[in-house]
Amino acid sequence: MFGLRVIAPLLLVTSTAAMAVGLGPLEKSGVTATEAKGFYLTLTNPYKQPFRFRTFVDEETPALEGRVRIFPEVALMAPESNRKVLVVVRDLVPGEQVDVRVCAERIENKEVVVHARVCSKLSARRVGTVR
Repeated sequence: MFGLRVIAPLLLVTSTAAMAVGLGPLEKSGVTATEAKGFYLTLTNPYKQPFRFRTFVDEETPALEGRVRIFPEVALMAPESNRKVLVVVRDLVPGEQVDVRVCAERIENKEVVVHARVCSKLSARRVGTVR
């Protein structure tokens, strides 16, 4: 009986973290001839109740601040639903390749033990000019 009292909370925390949020595809790349490249990602709320989620550029890429726009950054999502998120990499110069990680997480109103997020790796490349 003691083992069940110890294991049950651990299973609850594990199952909650396992269905934290969905963001896909996990990796995507694209080429553009202009100064901006857009990507659509799919954000998923796996829960049986509505929650707010935020989508953001991973803090490991601070040099890209201001060059990446996300629409919407915060979304209230219905239970067990999906929605598209548009990520735009801007100010690309000819021949430049920009790699960025975009992450999503559920917005928590209270402190939680497990703070789960999922990230997608995006790569945008602008073709060089022909002379």
